[in-house]
Amino acid sequence: MQMAPWLLPAMRRRYRGADTPVDELRVFDAREVPAPLAAMHGTEDAQIGGARCTWIAPERRQAGVVVFLHGGAYVFGPGPGHWDWLCALCELTGTAGLLVRYARAPEARFPVALDQVVQVCLAQDDPWVLAGDSAGGGLALAAAFRLRDCAARLPAGLALSSPWMDLTMEHPEMRAHQQVDVMLGVDRLAAYAGDYAGAADMRDPHVSPAFGDPRDLPPMLITSGGAELMRWEIRDWARACADAGTTCDLIEVEGAIHDFAMARTLFPEAREVLPAFAEFVAAAVKR
Repeated sequence: MQMAPWLLPAMRRRYRGADTPVDELRVFDAREVPAPLAAMHGTEDAQIGGARCTWIAPERRQAGVVVFLHGGAYVFGPGPGHWDWLCALCELTGTAGLLVRYARAPEARFPVALDQVVQVCLAQDDPWVLAGDSAGGGLALAAAFRLRDCAARLPAGLALSSPWMDLTMEHPEMRAHQQVDVMLGVDRLAAYAGDYAGAADMRDPHVSPAFGDPRDLPPMLITSGGAELMRWEIRDWARACADAGTTCDLIEVEGAIHDFAMARTLFPEAREVLPAFAEFVAAAVKR
């Protein structure tokens, strides 16, 4: 996998570097939809469940909705790649998108973001899929647990890119093979996990979905990189789903970095897996 020359140093500073004030590290965020994408697809801002959200192609809602939770270790994002990915996915599937800007740590701690996301989910009337990358992928699973356990309407599917599911950062394989990941660092991620979880139990499935029960969850599609720290917890989750009889299709791309699927403009591997997401979403909203 070829890396853009500016990408790795920037990501290392965020996810492997010294303890730098979060505000200084949010310079790559794109809190507003990039103007070219807004002009191409049409957008509409909304406030739902306390979270600021942006609709992509809202006129297509009846055809289906992709509710998207951006990654960024619960403290960053969304970034330009998140907007690009969601717009591309909605274009391929003919659906509307809803990017949720949930409250971020350290300003807001658990369960604020989860509560907001659940309210967004409860507000969906049209066929919908819940998608997320990295921390957003973990948050999507936590929201699915909450919806399932209160007998609320579940999404038709879960589309997840490199979900961060174990915030304890104690997986033995991860600790033993930290060197495989050129972007993420265990200690830095553990600090962000603490910023997000606060006083909550890190093994609470609503914080770390890896410790949750996958039974009765909707079908899911997960992509992960073969050179990322999260690959072991993702593999464990896929096995747990298989044991529970829950559909979980895992695409692991050899040599790919964490969350590669969001970098559609940078990596051919991201462009190669996008059609799988599109096929999954299109089939889910038609069920």
